[in-house]
Amino acid sequence: MLVLVLAAAYACPAEAVVAKTAGAEYVQLQDGHGLASIRVRGNFFGRVRRGRIVATSNVSENGCEARKRLKHGFRLCRGRDITFWTPADTRWRVRLRGHGVSATGFVKGCLRLDARDSGSTGSFKLGSGSDMRAWPRRSTKYRLGTGAC
Repeated sequence: MLVLVLAAAYACPAEAVVAKTAGAEYVQLQDGHGLASIRVRGNFFGRVRRGRIVATSNVSENGCEARKRLKHGFRLCRGRDITFWTPADTRWRVRLRGHGVSATGFVKGCLRLDARDSGSTGSFKLGSGSDMRAWPRRSTKYRLGTGAC
């Protein structure tokens, strides 16, 4: 059943599939190269083609080649083609680092992007009516919906 849900999610626009958390904003990351840090609440899922995910223990990951428990309730997942999804009803935190960072959902909270210094950075979109733009090459924070940074 989960496989069918994930397959449908990747086949359809995220805005049509992901349920919206009250006060949340639509976020889309596409083929990013660098660091994306997202936190607080909402439905958010995605993939890291090669790299690592550090997340709170309530975030689900799949495809980890190496796992490690970290301090303060965080877990590290390293590998290729790692997927993840967050719970909608509780607070969470996700740090995505690597190549091919793609994710989407409705999030209330904070997003921090920091692309690699050279080469392709990837693109992102905040809000369903906005255009895609390049990841910033300096660490930049964005307030999502009614959340705080």
